[in-house]
Amino acid sequence: MAFSAILKKIRKIKCLAHPALLLFISGIAHAQPISVSDDTGQKLQFSQPVQRIIALSPAITENLFAIGLGERIVGVSSYSDYPAQAKQIAIVSDHQSIDLETILKLKPDVVVAWHGGQSPAQLSVLKQLNIPIFFQKINTLADIPISLMRLSQMAGNQSIAAPIIANAYTRIPLIAQAPTPILPAFYQVWGQPLMTLNQDSWVSDALARCGAQNIFAGLPISAPTVNVENVIKRNPALIITASNHAQPDHTLNMWHNWHEMSALKHQGLLFTDADLMNRATLRTLIESERLCTQIAHVRTRINP
Repeated sequence: MAFSAILKKIRKIKCLAHPALLLFISGIAHAQPISVSDDTGQKLQFSQPVQRIIALSPAITENLFAIGLGERIVGVSSYSDYPAQAKQIAIVSDHQSIDLETILKLKPDVVVAWHGGQSPAQLSVLKQLNIPIFFQKINTLADIPISLMRLSQMAGNQSIAAPIIANAYTRIPLIAQAPTPILPAFYQVWGQPLMTLNQDSWVSDALARCGAQNIFAGLPISAPTVNVENVIKRNPALIITASNHAQPDHTLNMWHNWHEMSALKHQGLLFTDADLMNRATLRTLIESERLCTQIAHVRTRINP
């Protein structure tokens, strides 16, 4: 797609008035060197587009493939299983540690890490070895295409990524247009101990865009532990958890003991796909649409 056609497509989408996106598009036609800010605001500079990338989370791997950068990935984290090609790439990290020796042998131009997801001490070693680190940090659905935009800038493939990113924006419902009435929702991350998420999560943002309110949004910890009594007191109309392929399992069975809770009265125990919702990727936007449909059905049962 020609640059002019991409720009025309972008301008047609009203929700794309983000200054960073306009800067991204304007950069398609220009030569490098490259200066880009990561999702934390850290500025990175490269003499040319990055060619060898280490991805330190399954979501990062998926995001890079989504914008046409899969062939540039030389190392991934464990559980990087989507798309299928990712399974053929060398594993250089897991949830506990980074294989620094292997990373050095792979000679990456950049390491893309999830902000707060890896050992600061090990990342510090990479920085001391002059390996740039791009931090991905996503708190809302709208942050997903913005982050992809920055990754694309770093790799110099904006002409490929721009239409993908533009289409992603069209899948994000506006909070101002969220359906009403707003339904109180409890998102269960874990059962024992009982854990949830606060407002600093794309899951909470997805709920808001679907016309639901996270009942623990205001807690100061990103993944707080709560107790059953706190949930019952707030009487959520929705209790949601993630499962394999969104298939109902035993995870929410514990709530069947409280028949008077709104979520039980109106069939508001919902399941979302764990890989799609818990990894902040373009597929999260699709799964959020499905979640909105489920929530709409509950709303209809409450207000027929």
